[in-house]
Amino acid sequence: MSDKWSAAATKKKLKENPEMLACDALMDQTIFAGCGNIIKNEVLFRTRIHPLSAIGSLPAKLLKSLVDETHNYAFDFLEWKKKYELKKHWLIYTKKTCPRDHTPVIKEYLGTAKRRTFYCTTCQVLYNG
Repeated sequence: MSDKWSAAATKKKLKENPEMLACDALMDQTIFAGCGNIIKNEVLFRTRIHPLSAIGSLPAKLLKSLVDETHNYAFDFLEWKKKYELKKHWLIYTKKTCPRDHTPVIKEYLGTAKRRTFYCTTCQVLYNG
């Protein structure tokens, strides 16, 4: 959220870690400072990226979308939090059914930190290799 933040620098850091999982990249504070677990879940859902996707396997357009959506969502998150209405904006976090497909949402503890992750195997594409 800093004025010094750079989308280009963030994309560069991601490209330097092609084997990193999307769920880990979003939680890496050296790449996305301030991004937490809720933001991780919501951004991956909004960009339709499966949390176990390898960063290096994401098409360039999708990598850009991941960076941009994380940046945008951080501002939305703060605004909603100040209004005490954060939960009403969650699309996937803590949900049992996907709002897009009406299929069951998977809840697993993923990534190096084993953080609680919610995702839809129907609309979130797994990119690996």
